[in-house]
Amino acid sequence: MHRVSFSDLKAVAVFFSFLISVNGTVLTTSLSNSQLTVGDKVLFTVSALVPKGATITPPSTDGIMGNITVKNWIMNKAEYEKYDSLAFEYILTTYIPENCTIPELSYIQTHNSVTDTLYTQSIPLTVRSVISGNDSVVEIRELKPPQITGKAPKWWLWVLCSVAGAALITLLIRYLIKGIHKASLPPPPKPAYEEAIEALAVLHGKRLLQQGLIREYVFELSEIFKRYIGRRFEVNASDFTTEEMIGWLGVSGLQKKDRNSVEWFFKTSDPVKFARYTPDESTIERFGKEVVEFLESTRPVPEALNQNTVTDTVTPFTVSSSENKTDAKALSPETTESGVNK
Repeated sequence: MHRVSFSDLKAVAVFFSFLISVNGTVLTTSLSNSQLTVGDKVLFTVSALVPKGATITPPSTDGIMGNITVKNWIMNKAEYEKYDSLAFEYILTTYIPENCTIPELSYIQTHNSVTDTLYTQSIPLTVRSVISGNDSVVEIRELKPPQITGKAPKWWLWVLCSVAGAALITLLIRYLIKGIHKASLPPPPKPAYEEAIEALAVLHGKRLLQQGLIREYVFELSEIFKRYIGRRFEVNASDFTTEEMIGWLGVSGLQKKDRNSVEWFFKTSDPVKFARYTPDESTIERFGKEVVEFLESTRPVPEALNQNTVTDTVTPFTVSSSENKTDAKALSPETTESGVNK
């Protein structure tokens, strides 16, 4: 798959530099392949040469392309003496065996307090079938009449006994090996909740927010969140895009409060991770709170709880002394990251 590099954009910049000074911003598009099969990925790039200091806001990718799914997208920027070069790269695919079209997309440009809307042209995509014409033809060979056979030889009985004996010996060897190595088997993985709590503790111990590494913090927090959802609800959440995550929420059976929490987190974190957007302090603080509250809301409830007693909030870590308990809420950014969060 061909990716548009900044050296390519620099060559195009010479041609369009006069247009920027006279007619404003020029949008160009490129597509790595106009034909694909179901599940194939293509690279769609929207490039813009903008006046110095201008910003461009891309459209939301949620459901704007019909049958086309946006798997991922990033923005790259290069600064030159008289203009800036922006490139929005989208990884596209489709799961519907029908021809489709990348629709006209609108981008908002802001320069010197003046806002303008730029549009791309629609691009058709051809979805090819993975079944060739020859594969669709079923060849029926000539039927043979019933064959007359003689008396079955007895050698098959020896073969059957040999196979059965070999199978028994194989099972016996496996049983003995399993018994020998049983003590050396690795311990089972920790429950999803405990693993997530420990990962949050490690993340906050890195003090990324105090170092101003907001994007790195959000990336790691998002991976912890996806890993917990994947293990807790047995789905492949680590590979979900935001659109696929929201689609799964509709069939997850989670409470509305928990669904809203997950949807807000991933929709709000995408610009931070992929467009290098820096949110305000309240949003950064809320990222951590939403994850912790979701963990507490969806953690498995022990089946052995006595129903005749009042149940207190179970702490994630417990030691022998009741004075040394750690609650998951202690991992919230408001108590661990001073200097950035309250």
